[in-house]
Amino acid sequence: MGLSISNEDLTGSWSLTFSDMEFVNGKPAPARLGLAVQLKFFAAHGYFVQDHAAFPGWPSS
Repeated sequence: MGLSISNEDLTGSWSLTFSDMEFVNGKPAPARLGLAVQLKFFAAHGYFVQDHAAFPGWPSS
């Protein structure tokens, strides 16, 4: 079963604003990707995840 999402939906849901990028770029490089994902996840779901396994579709270790 594949997940189908349009480019427009993907771009609209996961693109950072200029202020988000400025904030994220002010952090150490190793933390930037995780911070960006947390910001967008919070915007979509209203809470921060405590563990990467909470992300839907994340492979378990």
